[in-house]
Amino acid sequence: MKAQSTPQQHEATTPVKLVAPNVLLSRKNEIQQMIARRAYELFEGHGSAHGHDIDDWIEAEIEVVRAYRHDLKESLETIVFEAELPCSFTADQLKVSVEPRRLMVNGERELDVISGGDMPAHMEKRTQRIFGVEELPADVDPSRATAILKGDMLEIVMPRVAADNKSSGKSKAASSGR
Repeated sequence: MKAQSTPQQHEATTPVKLVAPNVLLSRKNEIQQMIARRAYELFEGHGSAHGHDIDDWIEAEIEVVRAYRHDLKESLETIVFEAELPCSFTADQLKVSVEPRRLMVNGERELDVISGGDMPAHMEKRTQRIFGVEELPADVDPSRATAILKGDMLEIVMPRVAADNKSSGKSKAASSGR
């Protein structure tokens, strides 16, 4: 007789693409420019009245980038980043960059939204995006990091760099030369 598994075991896991840090650093700069432009538009919308710059910036951030809940767990061997993502991203809409002391997560997806109001209903394209930078509490090995998406949960496992890993890394480097 076959044992029944829990619903969590039926949920498929999909690998998420790991990219070079410079890819997401340039994306971070683009997003900061979008936020700055939107904050300036809000400033102008208030009649260019000074004193609301922080409120305008926060409102612009909320409009441009969606917030998500996340947790960082540490063990002796690994650092695990778990995030509950909004918007039902797929693995191909996410990019992750792992550096020895920093993690960056980016996601973008296009939505067709029906708008109406005072006008006849029409379809609009809207982009939902997430972007996060997490400073890591210890050195990790980016070459051994893995990222998977399971439903709306993103899990990134980053093996720590240990003293014995550094010596084994030297032997790997020496053996890869031949």
